[in-house]
Amino acid sequence: MYDTKKLGQQVRAAREIRSKKSELPFTQRNLAQKIGETSKWVKRLESGEFYPDWDTLTLIADTCGVDMAFLLGEEMEQEEYEEAIRGGRVARTIPYAQLHV
Repeated sequence: MYDTKKLGQQVRAAREIRSKKSELPFTQRNLAQKIGETSKWVKRLESGEFYPDWDTLTLIADTCGVDMAFLLGEEMEQEEYEEAIRGGRVARTIPYAQLHV
């Protein structure tokens, strides 16, 4: 998955799954407390503003009781995910000497 909006929807769906399993509301604030973030951070994530790092995404999946494939919409390893959110291969590098002209 390379769409931040879709990832946000999946995180929201994961929270709903946690709510149904526990039969208690599992709010953005609850998730934030469990993963060590703020509720504003969770709100921005669910709004599709950014991708979290792999470790945080794993923690979200574990906390909500879903697997990573559910959140990502596909099976993906950490390295593939990190590469995807970085934007793929490096198109060009600039020699260090040219940076300090």
